[in-house]
Amino acid sequence: MKPDTQLMLTPDQKNMIFENMSDGVMTVDASGIITYLNSACALIFGITDASTVIGMPFESYFMANKKNRAFNKLFDECINNNKRPEKTNVRYRSNEGMKQFNISISLIQSEETLQTGPQVFPGMMVLIEDTTDRFTLRQHEHDCAYIFAGLIICTSLFLFAWSLLRFTLHIYLRSSTYTFIIECITFALFLEIVFMTSFSMRDIGLVPKLATFKKNCLETLVIAAITCALLLLSKVILNFIGIRIKPYFIGGSWHGAYVYIFTSIVQEFLARGVIQTSVKYLMKVKYQKTFGIILTSLLFSLMHIPLGFYFMSGALLLSLALGYIYERHGNIWGCVFLHWCCGYLAMCLYF
Repeated sequence: MKPDTQLMLTPDQKNMIFENMSDGVMTVDASGIITYLNSACALIFGITDASTVIGMPFESYFMANKKNRAFNKLFDECINNNKRPEKTNVRYRSNEGMKQFNISISLIQSEETLQTGPQVFPGMMVLIEDTTDRFTLRQHEHDCAYIFAGLIICTSLFLFAWSLLRFTLHIYLRSSTYTFIIECITFALFLEIVFMTSFSMRDIGLVPKLATFKKNCLETLVIAAITCALLLLSKVILNFIGIRIKPYFIGGSWHGAYVYIFTSIVQEFLARGVIQTSVKYLMKVKYQKTFGIILTSLLFSLMHIPLGFYFMSGALLLSLALGYIYERHGNIWGCVFLHWCCGYLAMCLYF
């Protein structure tokens, strides 16, 4: 009985099916030469023209990087030992960075290869699924949860120690001591991020984007000038109507301004780089960034409760504004400058 020719696919139809697949498809002959590469496979590996790869040895092109140990071992077992591995998830380092693949390998069996015996490599068809985005998302969720747990533990211990000293032992520490404790917590979390998570310096806002750096600096200077002018104007108005918060108009010192630069860097890294980044990745809601700013500001102001209610309220308002700036700029340095000039001026005028 002859097969129904209407059900058979033409070579063009087969090629169209492979070209419209979202997964990469590659075929390698018995000599280890690449004979086919679909568009998805070329995109996965960052190849601009698939025709330049066809006809090249698979091992010299895809297995040249010795750092891809799992990837190379998988195909070495298949090509040199004629073993068909199970579907495997491996990492692959390319010019575009680290990627994560699900790879399925099928050995191509024909009448010729069946006659030569199972010891000879018959060729293979490789199906590659790029799972980099899903892997990165899971990794970020794991990292954020890990950081947030450490942050909650540190904050809880900080408030527990403060309440013990203040209300049980009746020991009153200087505000600089509490600031130093917050800085120690920040340094501990920085070490946690560097050595125990996959976050890069850009992820936590330490590396600015050069393309928008000039625009961000200009915007930061304008906001700082307007905010400082409003703070000075409010103090003038309060003095004019007879409300004197301090016996003098302004306090502070040059030494305090120098020290506060370091404090601003440390606290902005804690608030924006650690807390706000972690909350934003963990929140799966419609207004993700807004909730991240609000929750970060509440937690940051809570850490200032030993300094008094008014100081804590000021920290809350400042944190809300800086959280918005951080989302616009994508780095902490504009927030550091605003925190330093506006925060220190507010302390000199009102606290």
